[in-house]
Amino acid sequence: MKLESYSSHPSLLFQGQRVPQDNLRVLAAAMNLSNHMMVSVPEQGLILRLLERDRTGGLSTRQLAELCEVSIYRVRHLLLPLEKEGRIARDKMQKHHRWFLSEESVEIANDSNKAVFCLQQ
Repeated sequence: MKLESYSSHPSLLFQGQRVPQDNLRVLAAAMNLSNHMMVSVPEQGLILRLLERDRTGGLSTRQLAELCEVSIYRVRHLLLPLEKEGRIARDKMQKHHRWFLSEESVEIANDSNKAVFCLQQ
């Protein structure tokens, strides 16, 4: 599911929209977040969390498939858009790849962790 351009102006919302998704899209537009900063499917969010958890060593495609409990082909299908958007990077080691969060994603994760910590205080 790709996010399309949405206006952040509430009066431009149409009747019959799916409220939670559309509210999220409106909020993202209001915060000037592009569709590249949004996760397209839940499995991509899981992949990003797994890569954040294992930042130093990265994870192979096979490891991600096992942790997500999906096929290697499905993981590959999920990884390529994230790589294209600059969210993750790969390092080819012999014939296999190890996947890491990109520097931009690490900064976003650090900033969001700081925000959560501030909210908890």
